[in-house]
Amino acid sequence: MKNNIRADFRPDSLDLINFIISHFKKFVYTGLAAAIISAVISLMIKPMYESSVIMYPSSNITGAGTLLGEVTSGTELFGDDDATEKLIQVINSGQIREYLKEKYDLLNHYNVKPGERYPNTVIAGKMDKYIHCTKTSFGSVEIRVRDRDREIACAMANDMAARADTVFNNLQRINASVMLADIGRSYEAQYRVVRQYEDTLSRSVGASALSVYATLETENEYLGLIRGKYLEVMALSRQVIPYTVIVDRAGVAEKKIYPRRSIMVIVSTASALILLALILFVAGGVKLHRTDDRQ
Repeated sequence: MKNNIRADFRPDSLDLINFIISHFKKFVYTGLAAAIISAVISLMIKPMYESSVIMYPSSNITGAGTLLGEVTSGTELFGDDDATEKLIQVINSGQIREYLKEKYDLLNHYNVKPGERYPNTVIAGKMDKYIHCTKTSFGSVEIRVRDRDREIACAMANDMAARADTVFNNLQRINASVMLADIGRSYEAQYRVVRQYEDTLSRSVGASALSVYATLETENEYLGLIRGKYLEVMALSRQVIPYTVIVDRAGVAEKKIYPRRSIMVIVSTASALILLALILFVAGGVKLHRTDDRQ
């Protein structure tokens, strides 16, 4: 004869009120214990504070009417979606991360062990966790920084916003320097052409002189155009252009963002009570029967 095991739920175990009353003390003790333990654990967790900056890219990122970035009547104050993506890319760039790492000594601030095999990887992971730069639904860029020190969280957020302008202007100067060298060579070559025509004109007479003079005027105009571009690029390599428009600067947070102790206590206590109820329900509502093959 072969025996089987079958589980049946008793109908009276569904009487919730009687079930709670019969195990009332267990629920009280479990709830108190869970609340106390979760409260103690939440007190041991160091609080995190968050500061944020709201900013827009300026139209200088997408380009301007002239090399000098002069504002015309048709120039918009803010850049488009493409400018927003470029701004986010710059803020998340290694240049800004290295700047923050050095200025705030993040190796020590993030408690990276001196003998850590991959310290830069550890710092990068922590920065990914605590620093975020995202596009909002309004097309602006939001920088959010979390830290255990509320002052540092605020300072880092504002520094990232300010550093974006520095990075853009550094890129502008590098690009302008390359352009300046190229335009300078073009100017020198064109200047030599003009001098040649001037020498030819001084030796020419009659109709040939008129032809040379007409050509000289054209070459002089081109030389003047190159000189104008040269002066624009020279100015561009020296000036500072605003690439961002800051709407809200970061302020020092008054309240912690994490942990939410009340929520932790409530969730932990509720979870413990639900688990206890499930265990008691299964233990009280299941009985094991042995039946033979004929049943």
